[in-house]
Amino acid sequence: MKKGKVINLVQEPQSFYALQNKYDRIVSVLGGSLEVGHTVNSDIDLIHITRTGLPKSVVATVSAVLGISMEKMSSLLHVSHRTIQRKEDHELLNVYSTEQILEIAAVISRGIEVLGTVEKFTKWLHKEIRVLHYKKPIDYLDTSFGAQLIKDVLGRIEHGIY
Repeated sequence: MKKGKVINLVQEPQSFYALQNKYDRIVSVLGGSLEVGHTVNSDIDLIHITRTGLPKSVVATVSAVLGISMEKMSSLLHVSHRTIQRKEDHELLNVYSTEQILEIAAVISRGIEVLGTVEKFTKWLHKEIRVLHYKKPIDYLDTSFGAQLIKDVLGRIEHGIY
């Protein structure tokens, strides 16, 4: 892996596990640096990306990582599936959809870090868990508060509370 180039989690999961930088991990979840089109080294960079927008193609990448349909992904972004379908892969998402995708990517990155593999994380994400009142973690990823709740649950798992 070249310095400055971040790999795609879907295409190179083994390389993803070696990434130590949280920003590289988020970019990898989104499809890699070529897909994102920006260098990300700080929260300031994430704010800039949020304001300018991510390409629509990252929606399909994140959907594949989560193991969900584009319809479900659209509902997590609070955008109609038809609106997503109409966009070309290179067209930019609005600020709200971009921010939600970045939140979801951060949860994915954290989940893989805590649970060890993409497969273990996605299995956990689709399982009803007691602490969420027997709801699935995936169903909470449609809001910032829900994404934070899932990150908190993952932190508890990491510390052996669950």
